[in-house]
Amino acid sequence: MFEELRCIELSGEKYPIKCDMVVLEKIQNKYMNMTEFENGLTGFVPAQNEAGEYKRNEEGYLLGVYRTPEIKMLNDALFWMVKEGEEIKAEEESRSVNEVDRNKILRKVDIPPKDLGTLLHEEFQRCFERKNEKTTQRTE
Repeated sequence: MFEELRCIELSGEKYPIKCDMVVLEKIQNKYMNMTEFENGLTGFVPAQNEAGEYKRNEEGYLLGVYRTPEIKMLNDALFWMVKEGEEIKAEEESRSVNEVDRNKILRKVDIPPKDLGTLLHEEFQRCFERKNEKTTQRTE
């Protein structure tokens, strides 16, 4: 592992979260499109013209509006990231994995959907950052 696990606090309890290739595979298997999933986490709805093309401003950024995040996507992301975080933490601590119950985790959510979406989106984005600048895969 290259970095520490982040935690999310739900109803006063801290849970490790991790979005990695395991979680990305689950997202892709269920939702097929990473961009749509990302927009679902944040609630971003891109503006489109009559031809169905996305509208952009002069700098090239997408135009659109923010609405309530997609609750199903939030719930899936939270469960998958907490489950992966717990499995990694258990491996690091050489202990058995504490089973993560989807409904129990979701019932503990005391964060508004928009704020939860922001937290999960930040973790999602970490998947696409370079973790190790001195990776051995690029050396000869």
